[in-house]
Amino acid sequence: MVSCNLSEIFIVTLLGFLAPAATLLPLQILFLNMVTDVFPALALGLGKGDKNVMKKPPIDSKKAIVDKKDWIIIGIYAIIMTFSVAAAVIYCKQYITPDDKIANNVAFITLAFAQLFHVFNMSAIDSKVFINDITKNKYVWLAIVICTGFMVLVFVLPQMRLVLGLDFLPTKIWIVSILASLIPLFTIQLYKIFFGRRLS
Repeated sequence: MVSCNLSEIFIVTLLGFLAPAATLLPLQILFLNMVTDVFPALALGLGKGDKNVMKKPPIDSKKAIVDKKDWIIIGIYAIIMTFSVAAAVIYCKQYITPDDKIANNVAFITLAFAQLFHVFNMSAIDSKVFINDITKNKYVWLAIVICTGFMVLVFVLPQMRLVLGLDFLPTKIWIVSILASLIPLFTIQLYKIFFGRRLS
């Protein structure tokens, strides 16, 4: 949740320079905080956790719950999510349409799904990519289904579109946004594949 919230700060700041009229709106950020942040976090809390946790040495009781290394990782996660949103917005403005409202919707969709997919990055650094404590957690999948349903609803219901400043989008806009939202997941999972075992 910290990395997701930090990414929102970075995105609003970055888009403020790159595309001021396309930056996230306050109600859009509130929606993200209430939906795509909360449900995956609750799902993680209901999971069983790493089955090998008792085989690992205990954590020093004097050590901070979130230490300097953790803050660095959180910052990296946030930066990657920020990059994916900025890349989607810039691509759409350059190659699809210069419309700022469409660019804003692209930022909203990309960040929403980037935060949803980011839950899979919470598995242990040395865990398998496809089979781990996160992918085995049924509540995680339920959270993704619920959040995706909410995302569909806000675009289907005229009242929600009006409140959140959304519009009907062509298929190619959705494709670009979803593909960009996968960048953080692919980047971090590739890192785990190549360096996870070495760092565990």
